[in-house]
Order: sequence, then C-alpha cells, then structure tokens
Amino acid sequence: MTDGVGTSDTPLRHAGRGPGGGDGTALHHRATLPVDRSVLWTPSRDPGDPGGPAASGPYELFLARSVVREIDVHSSTDGRDSHFGFLLGHLYRCPDTGVHYAVADLAVPSAELVSEDAPDPFLLTAWADSQAAFREHGGVLIGWYHSHYLLGLILSEGDREMNERYFGEPWQCCVLTVPDPARPMGAVFRPTTAQAGEQVEAEAEPAPFRELLSIEDIPVSGPLASALKWKNYLPDREVQPVPDDADLREAKETPPVIAVPAAGDSFASSMTLVLPDNRTERLYPRLPVRRKTIMWLLAIVAVAIGGYVGGLRLFRSGGDAPPVTAVPVERPPRRPPEVERFLQASTDLEQTMLGYEERRQDFDLGRIGCELLAGGYATADNAFISMAGAYAGLGDAADETLTADYERLVEDMNQLNQHFDASACPRPE
Repeated sequence: MTDGVGTSDTPLRHAGRGPGGGDGTALHHRATLPVDRSVLWTPSRDPGDPGGPAASGPYELFLARSVVREIDVHSSTDGRDSHFGFLLGHLYRCPDTGVHYAVADLAVPSAELVSEDAPDPFLLTAWADSQAAFREHGGVLIGWYHSHYLLGLILSEGDREMNERYFGEPWQCCVLTVPDPARPMGAVFRPTTAQAGEQVEAEAEPAPFRELLSIEDIPVSGPLASALKWKNYLPDREVQPVPDDADLREAKETPPVIAVPAAGDSFASSMTLVLPDNRTERLYPRLPVRRKTIMWLLAIVAVAIGGYVGGLRLFRSGGDAPPVTAVPVERPPRRPPEVERFLQASTDLEQTMLGYEERRQDFDLGRIGCELLAGGYATADNAFISMAGAYAGLGDAADETLTADYERLVEDMNQLNQHFDASACPRPE
C-alpha cells in the first residue's frame, strides 16, 4: 500500500514521538491511571457475532470530554463534507499498575476538506498549518479524526495508508465519525497485537476507549455527564448527555503528573487489556459513594472550624482586618531574539519538508516530473541553510532542547537528500 520511502522519518512521525524522553523515544509522565473519573465506552456488537472481545491495544486510550465534544461539533458541520483534524495529547505510565496510557486533551480542527481518493496532500497541508498549536501544546501527536457520511464506519484504502504511513505508534489512533443527526455513530481504530498463533489485522475492528472528565465534573452520586453521542458504543455506567451549550474547555482533564519521568521509560507494557463486549462491571474499583460523602462532610467540618477560629481572633483583635497585599502576576520570561529566529527558521524548514513530502509522493506515483520535485527540494534546501545559520547564531543560548531539535532536522534533511538523490533528478543550480 505504501512505497516504504522515508515512512519512519516524516514530520508527522516525529510529532508522534514529541519532544522525546532523552534517548530518542517518546516522553512518558508518571501519573495514576484516572479510571475513577472516566467512562469506558465499548463498541456494541450483534449478540450472534462469534467474534471475540474487543481489545484495547498496547496502550489504554483516554479522550478528554472536551475533545469528544470538539470532534462532534467539527464533524457535524455541513454533514456531507469530510472534515478532519489532529489529536494532541500526552503519554503516561501509572506507577501503581505499570499500565501505559495515552490522553488526547486537544483537538486541532483543520479548515481543509479531506478527499478519500488522495488524502495525503490535505493531511500534510493541514499539519503544516498546525505547527504553532503543536509547539504550544508541547505533547505528542495522538492521532487524527475525520468524518464519513456515505462510507459509514469503514476505513477506506486511503485511511489505511494514512494510518500505516503516519500513525503507526502503539499509542496512536484514528477516530472515524458518521454525523447522521438521526443516528450518530463513530469508531476508534487502534493498533492491535496478535495472540499466539493468530494473525490479527491492525485497525480491523473498532476499539474501546475511555472518555475522561475533570475532577470537578464528577458528581458525588448519579450519572456522569458525557459528550459522546454515538449510538454504537455502550458505557460501563449510567451517563447523561452534557448540555450542548456547556463550555468544556475550562475543565482540567489532564492527569496530574506525580514526578518528572526518567528518560527511556517509554516502552509499552506487554499487557493488553481485553474488555468483554457490553460489560457493565468496572475493571478498576471506584471510590464508593458513601466513602466520598464522608470525606466531603469531614472537609466541610474542617472549613467551618477554621472559619470560626479565624473570626474569633479577628473579634479579639478589635475587628480590623489585615491589609491585603497584591501578589504580582509573574509573566513568563521572553525568549532571546536569537532563539525566536531559530524557532521560526525550524518551523519554516518543517513546512518546506512537508511540501517536499507531498511532491515526493506525487513523483513516486508518476503524477509530476523532475522539475517540480527539484523545485520542492530547492525550497527545502534554502530553508535548511537558513535554519543552520540561525542555529549557529544561538551561541550560549543553544540548550539541550534546541540542540535536539537541530539534530532532528539535520537527520530529516539527510533523509530528504537521500530520496532526491535516488530519484535521479538533476540538482537545481
């Protein structure tokens, strides 16, 4: 399905690993598995289907509730058009269970409309436009989402090629939606692992996932408010629809990090969680409602006692309240101009390499000739020269992060040069 040229070194592949954990692998944070504030959604099946249970993949996948809402809103715009966007997030390892999991906490919608026949150009153009959001987020590329109106919940040949070429990490996913007002549906496709003696096709069946809520959105009792509208997935507990006018982006859904992760702690656990179809029991114990209520009562009593003691002291001191001292808000330090120049030059280079990648695919398929390919190469080469000059101008400001970015871009450019040399096209003068 793919030509195999440079598939492991594309900018999208690098984005799937993010800033890195210090040894060339993806950075994993240490945080407790947040199952107590999530809803497990499992794809429903025909009771007569002899297929086995749905596997979650080598990583547990959490989609923040705000991300679920964003996907639904974007996919429902002009329902017959095929919309798409990217999912950004972070990777974690639970120190208690050793389970690795991914949390998609930001959806980046694209203004492009993807074509099922040739999705590559639209995907690459949209990713070039998403560089600012990706840099600001600072995490990894968890996957992408797009809508099908006529094809239904079936990965097209173009979808499979995109997943194979750009989204092959064990923590990545492809979210497919069918924005039918009468019966909205969707599916999450994940890389799967084969059992002993079996051949399992990756992303062949919809996979389960967890919808992640913020701590503040968990009620003491009663159902959870969910943003998922799909009719073909079943929850593991009672839920109710979240109001359409609710602003979900203010909530803090990302798990709190316990400690700075050690470099190299990035390999997936060998355990693959297998979830029975339509199961109502939770895989992990939730805090009982009675215990939650007692904890809340203790907190209220503690606050009341503190307020009484504080008021008594204020009364005895004559009633004058202490002066309030304004705490200045610390602004983040501005980056030196040489660092800004290097970051801008790096972004420009990445965008030109994406442009060359688009031309490379057209060239390999015989759609364009050497002239257009050489033009894309010349643009990337000029951008590389500018980036190298900007790096040389960093001086003492060249820290480990900037140096790692520079070395990564040099390696990417080396791969680009190798392809151009293999094309046998004459180098531009």
